[in-house]
Amino acid sequence: MNPKNHKDFKEGIAEKVGVHQDVVDDFVNFYYSKLRKNLSNLTYPSIMITGLGTFTIRQKIIDKEIKKAKSILGNLAKRTYDGYEKHVSIKEKLEMLENMQTMLDEIKQEKKDFKSKQK
Repeated sequence: MNPKNHKDFKEGIAEKVGVHQDVVDDFVNFYYSKLRKNLSNLTYPSIMITGLGTFTIRQKIIDKEIKKAKSILGNLAKRTYDGYEKHVSIKEKLEMLENMQTMLDEIKQEKKDFKSKQK
């Protein structure tokens, strides 16, 4: 399977719909920027993209990243401005990761409850 070039893809859609190519370009860029933002900000535990599939966050990776962030926080010199700035950004990342971990745990518990009700 040969992937299409994004320029050809956008031109074809613009011709088919009957709008200017810049409008299609802006729409596609907006869609994928929102998608990237949701993936990188750990907004949802899984995201389904039509034509590409479902992207699911794995528990092992979340656990590994939490451990890594806690290790970095313990080794930072917080008394300098640069150290404090890094501390704040890593702390925010750690909060996002921990929120995602609780969401994954809740989903796991819901699946267990559902399976136990089935039996």
